[in-house]
Amino acid sequence: MMKLAYISFLLCHFLLVNYSHVASVRLRPLKSNISIPALFVFGDSWVDNGNGKYLGNPNPSSAYGVDFKVDNQSRATNGKTMADFIARTFGMPCLPPFLSLKKSESIQFGANYASAGCGILPDIKQYTFVNCMDLDEQIMLFKSSVENSRNSFDLSKSLIFINMGQNDMDLNKKLGYDASPNMGQYLAEPLSKRLQMLYDLGGINDRTNRHLNSTATFLGMLEDLQSTLRVLIFILLDVYKVFEDVFSEPSSYGISDISHSCCAIDSVKQIPICKNGEVCSNRNQYAFFDGIHPTEVMNSIMISRCLKESTICKPMNLMKLVMA
Repeated sequence: MMKLAYISFLLCHFLLVNYSHVASVRLRPLKSNISIPALFVFGDSWVDNGNGKYLGNPNPSSAYGVDFKVDNQSRATNGKTMADFIARTFGMPCLPPFLSLKKSESIQFGANYASAGCGILPDIKQYTFVNCMDLDEQIMLFKSSVENSRNSFDLSKSLIFINMGQNDMDLNKKLGYDASPNMGQYLAEPLSKRLQMLYDLGGINDRTNRHLNSTATFLGMLEDLQSTLRVLIFILLDVYKVFEDVFSEPSSYGISDISHSCCAIDSVKQIPICKNGEVCSNRNQYAFFDGIHPTEVMNSIMISRCLKESTICKPMNLMKLVMA
């Protein structure tokens, strides 16, 4: 019985903001007495921990990963990603990027296949500025790596975490669509097909935890898919609500700055990323590291609320799903 933690953050990147935060409160380690055998991560730059480096993409700035110095890893934030926090919560080490593993190495605690720049739709690869793997390619890596692994994983108790959709939304105009609710419907069908692919590969057997923003289109898609596959339970993460709460009452989160990014932005680039190694000294008080990626603190907030609050992760929080 598989618990699939499916995360699709379709948060538009116009949220060019920062949130300051109290490190002692929000960076408190998330821990659970419950363990999981493996975590498999799919997604884009929000959870890519270095696969892009092995695809030939140089780190655009030394600012990235400033608080997470691991030789074979890079990331589009200052520290831990959401996937890292999930892994640590359930007693696992932060996963290495899958492409960093040698052919002779076997995955031990799962794998991270996330790739910055790509999305759900293969079409957007022609418009991205980096070499990347779309969701189809990441799913195929999952298939081959699990089949060839020397370790035996209890997939029925493992988690699959997918964070994807931002790049599809951002590049929708180049694909011939505008930034309207129609884009959500446009993505729903191909997303459903790829989840069916995971199901067919054995990546989903029973319980599914899918975190999505709360749009009626995606809720409808999940309901349809659940009625088809029957054995799945869907849990939705309202990412927009998390950000809305932070904006409406920043002081309750220890936040004081909601209008700046932590690093200096490169105005020459077509996307708002860090331009050099210049970062704010109090980065634990910011929620966005650059113009489109959250800091470690904001990643911690999102996972902390997902673990505990059924009003954010619906109809049950992540902890209840793992215990089910």
